[in-house]
Amino acid sequence: MLEAGDTIALAYAGRLLADLGADVVLVESGPGSPLRALGPFAGGVPDAERSAAFAYFHAGKSSVSRSADLGALAARSDVVLRGSRDGDPFLTDAEVERLVADDPGLVVVDVSALGRIGTGAGPHGSDDLLALAASGLLRVNSTSLTDDDPQPLRYRGELSSVHAACGAVVAVLGALFERRRSGRGQRVDVSQQAAVASVLATAVSRWAYTGTAPVWQGNRSVGPWGFYELVDGRVLMQITRDEEFRRLVHLLGDPDWGAIELFDTSAGRDENHDVLDVFVREALAPYTMREFLDLAYEHRIAACPIHGARDILEWDHLAARSSLPTARFATGDGVPVPVRPRRFDGAVPPERGPVPRLGSGDAEALWTTPAERPSPAAGAGAPVPGPLAGIRVVDLTVVWAGPFSAMQLAHLGADVLKIESSTRLETTRGLGPYADEIVGVNRSGYFNQNNQGKRSVALDLKTERGRELLRDLIATADVVIDNMSAGALGRMGFPFERLTEINPRIVAVSMTGFGESGPYSGHTAYGSLIDALCGIATSNGRVRGGPTDLVMSLPDPMAGITTAVATLGALYRARTTGEPVRVETAMFESCLAAFPWPVLFAGATGGEVPVIHNRDEARSPHGTFRCRGGADWVAVSVADDAAFAALADVMGDPGLADDPRFRTLGSRRLHEDELEAPVSAWTAERSPAEVVETLQAKGIGAEIVATIGEVHRHPVLAARGFFPELTHSEIGPHRLPSVPWVASRSPMSPRAAAPALGEHTREVLTEVLGLTAAQLDELERHGVTV
Repeated sequence: MLEAGDTIALAYAGRLLADLGADVVLVESGPGSPLRALGPFAGGVPDAERSAAFAYFHAGKSSVSRSADLGALAARSDVVLRGSRDGDPFLTDAEVERLVADDPGLVVVDVSALGRIGTGAGPHGSDDLLALAASGLLRVNSTSLTDDDPQPLRYRGELSSVHAACGAVVAVLGALFERRRSGRGQRVDVSQQAAVASVLATAVSRWAYTGTAPVWQGNRSVGPWGFYELVDGRVLMQITRDEEFRRLVHLLGDPDWGAIELFDTSAGRDENHDVLDVFVREALAPYTMREFLDLAYEHRIAACPIHGARDILEWDHLAARSSLPTARFATGDGVPVPVRPRRFDGAVPPERGPVPRLGSGDAEALWTTPAERPSPAAGAGAPVPGPLAGIRVVDLTVVWAGPFSAMQLAHLGADVLKIESSTRLETTRGLGPYADEIVGVNRSGYFNQNNQGKRSVALDLKTERGRELLRDLIATADVVIDNMSAGALGRMGFPFERLTEINPRIVAVSMTGFGESGPYSGHTAYGSLIDALCGIATSNGRVRGGPTDLVMSLPDPMAGITTAVATLGALYRARTTGEPVRVETAMFESCLAAFPWPVLFAGATGGEVPVIHNRDEARSPHGTFRCRGGADWVAVSVADDAAFAALADVMGDPGLADDPRFRTLGSRRLHEDELEAPVSAWTAERSPAEVVETLQAKGIGAEIVATIGEVHRHPVLAARGFFPELTHSEIGPHRLPSVPWVASRSPMSPRAAAPALGEHTREVLTEVLGLTAAQLDELERHGVTV
């Protein structure tokens, strides 16, 4: 695989593919990958060959110079990844067209901020802040849930880049499945904007279902949820279900306020959260961290400490799971980095290969013969099925991360059978937003957004006959996936050994919060807790601020799509070897892998991640600025000195570019407080559209900080078909987010709306298991199919 570009998105896509066993060659230009200059550096001394960031993203790859014959190297590749920060492609469009014409089996993937579809001739650069602005995230995520003057807040760690990278890898693996079938490759275009818009929890579905936008400082709908002060520190606690709230009240000694009727339900607690929060804070204040966390674990309350970077390196759970292997420099020493975010057959993933020196690979000696692949099959005009057509998945997942993961397989054409029951309702069926604001188990935008394209089979798994039917479905399946607590599927009677007896070719996927081993494996995991534990909360906030109580917990979709990548890799292996594969993923390790900066800073320098708000190490000015009226914002990203000179000229103050404080990137970064003041004054006199139009005309990076309604109407997303209209059996047609990629050959996008509860029970049990109408009637009478 050829990684022809210099972006975080390409680096992480290459990282994931290399971790699955691909032979990845990185192309570096001039002084090398920007990650070599970014650091943090081992020992704190700048050295391009000792950057922890470069070590993590590129250990085990080969490095070749951009001056090599890239066309010849690409012609010997299976997959070519393209993307660049400034939109200057390492391989031109004309070269790619020639490569694809010469080799119909080649897979070419482009990744950029808004994609290449609907954005004209380019350039198609990669800029995380601009993608976040256009995706709607900056209108949802803010610096504070309580301040009178919150500001838009990006996620440190290139959120749009890593999500786009994961989407790119899902699409690559789908394309490779298609090539196994037909011998034909394809072009895939990935948008960072779309990658983020597809994971914004209920923000997008709220608009689609109710026409209302999410509250900027938070519309959590469940609680208590947030940071709470104890005697000797601060914890993050999230209460989601009514029974969890009752357990919390009991833990706190059954105070009188715990019996107030207003707090009986999630809806009541949400509506009266300000009053409830006062009671909870007063009740928690006398506890020490150790006292409360021990009691929280005993009472199954989701609570955790808020880790800084050094806390992560010292955490005994990660040591027990060998979750921080070493990436080794050419000198032999190295730095701790996040482990590969999946485990096959229970094995701890090995350390990756060495960190390559700049340009150390010989392009002419790499892949000396063209890649072997099937010859293109006949019938080029026949309809092309989804890459996973014929693959059956038994989906035992709930809430967000698990359903989101299984949905990726449905997008690729798999027949995903969602097993659920009305006797124990899937959590998100009972959470809003609801279509037309009418409560109902089939009307939840939360559920319907993350279960598109699946078939619902209602079985009561508490009954012996229900478990027998599940067993029979697993016998016909290729994949079974669950996100229960560690070992729960085994306790139901389906440990991996039993699954392989039922189906000797099964791929069994288990998603947990903290893994199936280690001292923290039994703890409850919500996305907000992962934010706190893996250093995301302490890495984000106002300049030199933090930790930040993030309104939107995005570890769930990251864990979900990471698990989809692992599942596809395991399925590819199982199809090759004919052997079963056991897959384990942990939400915590998925997020460490995608957002590695706390580990890298602590491991390389012993320090914490600098909190820089929306600023950036490689661009300045770089941030969000208020526009006329004060309610609207723009994102501005100035790439280099020339772009800053153009900005100063546009602002009517060309002398700024000659000011010693602002003449170079380094000096601008040292004086960003002074630099941002004139930029803010200039944008404050103009509308967002005026600012963006003016700056883009001069080649300066700028995007409107889009509202969720504007995201739904965004012309680029419309051109990509990102909001397909799918008809739900109960609530009719609605437009929900699709996938971040567009593929030239394979259908890899939502095929149907999410199912109503039990909508396909009779259909599936007849079609797959051959049950008769009389047998189905009998199951219904005995409450087995409910």
